[in-house]
Amino acid sequence: MFGVQKTTLLNIFFIGSGKLAHNLAMAFLQTGDIHIAGVYSRTPAHAKAFAVKFKTIVFNEIKDIPANCDVYFLAVSDTAIQSISDQLLVTGIVVHCSGLMPLSALSAQLHKGVFWPVQTFSGAYELEFKNIPVCIEGNEEEDLKIIEAVAHRISKNVLRVKEKERQQLHLAAVVVNNFTNHLFVVAAKWLQENNLNFDLLKPLITETANKILKVPPYLAQTGPASRKDLVTIAKQEELLTSNPSLLKIYRLISSGIMDNIE
Repeated sequence: MFGVQKTTLLNIFFIGSGKLAHNLAMAFLQTGDIHIAGVYSRTPAHAKAFAVKFKTIVFNEIKDIPANCDVYFLAVSDTAIQSISDQLLVTGIVVHCSGLMPLSALSAQLHKGVFWPVQTFSGAYELEFKNIPVCIEGNEEEDLKIIEAVAHRISKNVLRVKEKERQQLHLAAVVVNNFTNHLFVVAAKWLQENNLNFDLLKPLITETANKILKVPPYLAQTGPASRKDLVTIAKQEELLTSNPSLLKIYRLISSGIMDNIE
């Protein structure tokens, strides 16, 4: 637990049983003073697996969700947040876990907030939450203090943010995570087509990630575009004539790098 003192046992409820819900549930259980009162999911099999793993109860209908839990985590897709929250008849605080959706996506009848961990989550393994930034918002100061205390139980890095700040951070997160991973996918496919193993790039990927933790991104930039080496760029573009989609990506990013070189 980080930054707050243990008080009474908190009861939390999960609406949604996907990767984020699993990671949050594991982190909260490890605090020793948070009880998972139940789970609801539109996919009953997922809810059942969640309930078995975390020793809790499945609720098959939204109307049956207990009304008196302390915090309800709405860990669902952005498109489902409003429709589900409009059906909730609860007295506790309902938080959605989206980096993009506004607080107003939650029903006006609820005590509500935002609880957004700035991280990518996989079903393959649980993450250590203590160093993951958690961005929070609350409709009322009293609700925000409770959300903040709950967040501090699993993370050392809890930030009160404004809606616009959260959305801007989410956009940057999409670029550094989702876009980067797509480039890994593209590179892996290119290597496979040329009978080469993607594992050969893993030490480079590791060094690239490590470097960015030590120096500002603009100082970590290397490669032909950063040197404005037009000869090398032309030769690599020639290699890509059979792959117009990758050639388009190559030219766009190379141009962006050169535009940012002082």
